[in-house]
Amino acid sequence: MLPIRSKLFAFTAALLTAMTTFASAADAGWVTIKNDTNKAVVVQEVVTVNGKLVRGKPIKLLAGESFREFQSVAGVKSYEIVDAANTKTSIWSGNLNCKSDTQSFSVATFQGKVGVVQVSEPKKP
Repeated sequence: MLPIRSKLFAFTAALLTAMTTFASAADAGWVTIKNDTNKAVVVQEVVTVNGKLVRGKPIKLLAGESFREFQSVAGVKSYEIVDAANTKTSIWSGNLNCKSDTQSFSVATFQGKVGVVQVSEPKKP
């Protein structure tokens, strides 16, 4: 009887692990950032680790380009945008509320300043 119980226990544990994994994946979503300015920009995620700022992989976006990133966990993400021609100066930094569904953000110029706004997703028929 002992081998059957241990097989049943292993099967139950594997089933619960799989259910937990798929349930947490349902909370995730795609985040799209599009460059709607007329110049190249660099987008980087910024995270604070042990009191220090750690920058993620820089992604260069030419005018009109966009990139998509899968966010495994919903939450507030910090980003920094710099001019690709002058990477020492930040032209925008702030937080984006990345929810558990697909979202799009636009990097655009407003009254001479670069900003990021959320763009509503088109409704699917």
